[in-house]
Amino acid sequence: MSQTVSTTDLYESTYYLMGGCELVGIEAQRVDGSITCSLTFRGEKLAELQSEYFAGRAHVALFSFRRAFGQVNALVYSAKKKAKNQLRQRDPSEGDPQ
Repeated sequence: MSQTVSTTDLYESTYYLMGGCELVGIEAQRVDGSITCSLTFRGEKLAELQSEYFAGRAHVALFSFRRAFGQVNALVYSAKKKAKNQLRQRDPSEGDPQ
């Protein structure tokens, strides 16, 4: 049975992605005046991957991990930019919420 988990940790997110999990959503939200993104993953091995990650037993091929991390980071950057633009359209006095 497929499981889901959400996280704001980009390293954790990259580990799930490299472990074969599917990124099913990125949600940008305002937290303490800045934009934070929560990434949601689905996968059969999600519980196992999560356990390995938090126990410090996560092993990856560094070059592949670095490339995947760059992709995750770009997706988050894009989601944050879109959320900031939406905030500005709703309330032009908001400015840059960082």
